[in-house]
Amino acid sequence: PYLYKTTDYGATWTPITNGIPATEFTRVVREDPERRGLLYAGTERGVWVSFDDGASWQSLRRNLPLVPIHDLAIKEGDLIAATHGRSFWILDDLSALRQMRPEIVRSQAYLFQPRKVYRAGFGGGGGNGAAGGHPSGANPPSGGVVYYWLAQPKQVVTLDFLDGQGKVIRSFTSNQDPRVAADSIRADSIRAARNDSLRRAGVAPDTAVRSEVRGEETAGDEPPPRRPPPPRVPNKAGLNTFAWNLRYPDASVFENMIFWAGGIAGPVVLPGTYTVRLNVNGRSYQQPLTVVKDPRVTASDADLREQFEFLKRIHDKTSQANDAVKTIRNVKAQLADRSKRITGPNAAAFAKAAGTLSDKLSTIEGEIYQVKNQSSQDPLNYPIKLNNKIAALAGVVGGTDAKPTSQSYTVFNDLSAQLDRQLSAMRGALLVLPGLNASLKNASLPPIVPSTEEIKAAPTSGSNGANGAAEF
Repeated sequence: PYLYKTTDYGATWTPITNGIPATEFTRVVREDPERRGLLYAGTERGVWVSFDDGASWQSLRRNLPLVPIHDLAIKEGDLIAATHGRSFWILDDLSALRQMRPEIVRSQAYLFQPRKVYRAGFGGGGGNGAAGGHPSGANPPSGGVVYYWLAQPKQVVTLDFLDGQGKVIRSFTSNQDPRVAADSIRADSIRAARNDSLRRAGVAPDTAVRSEVRGEETAGDEPPPRRPPPPRVPNKAGLNTFAWNLRYPDASVFENMIFWAGGIAGPVVLPGTYTVRLNVNGRSYQQPLTVVKDPRVTASDADLREQFEFLKRIHDKTSQANDAVKTIRNVKAQLADRSKRITGPNAAAFAKAAGTLSDKLSTIEGEIYQVKNQSSQDPLNYPIKLNNKIAALAGVVGGTDAKPTSQSYTVFNDLSAQLDRQLSAMRGALLVLPGLNASLKNASLPPIVPSTEEIKAAPTSGSNGANGAAEF
């Protein structure tokens, strides 16, 4: 490798090649500009790192092919490798390497301080589907990227993101989402029933092992949940990473909801200092997370604050509308259930009153949400309703970092007033519930209690996808 170090301005030199094979000669060596003694070396066959000023080296190759590294550069916290014949490679975010110490890997858990995050969307992700068929690298994830160390795998881990006042904005866990867990149980039961049928028919059962991808993937006739669950926090032994998209929680949503040019994503946090908190095995670890304004943005801090507050109002109004739909469907399902179960002299009167209430609620529901939508293309034929219009306004207001326009406020106030009238009508319609519940009590049946809980119905067919429509 022929790597040497001098501490006396070149009067004497000491070899620093421990760990690098003797068959690899060095082409470049660089010192990290932020951590003294953190060295990177490019050789004929890969990249190496030293945490102790060259006293020892270890491979940093990861998924880099065996390729000559002709040059290395550190640019804004990333390590860029110039290869001979394999293009440029970038190791994103050196913050964990810069903070790594021997005592960290001997600890049970450790949370690294994230590097500053630009409040900008760079479209993270990517893969090998580049134009022309040429492979391309995967871009780093957008948002605040958190690194943490775990000595033991499969522990229950949570990550909390807190605002400047210590209030939790978002919380994520390594536990499987309850809806995904239910789908997994359903998938297992379907597979077991199918295998039983195969055995009875004298056919070998299906013993293929299907790997779980983030807990959401199913196979064959086991449909995935329509709503993607929140991202799970990794909990493997060693270094883990998690990316927060810098957003507040999504608006309320209901199953199979179809929107056209509208979304439910919460607003992006403002520039400032936040806190990330790692909770594992009864202990908490905290680090600051700094979010800075996109340097290309000309909007003032006051403009961004006004935009953020307005987006929160739109978000809350969208939730109000969707919660009303869930409440209406919940009550209608209970009305249908009790109408089937009630007997005695009051059964006919109850069924009539329940039908009248259900019809009123259906009319209100139809004003809030386009109930005719069954697929992502249906909004082409059926006009969107209040919840979709309000949600679409968030895309207009949040489409760029700027002060909201007066026209957006006018539209929001008009749509909010229309929704408030429908919510008032819903509350008025539900005033008959005490009388209906009295009849149910006499029949020894449970009362009807309005709730936003979704009562599962038979699945409907539909397709995801095109021309701006989104299905949740």
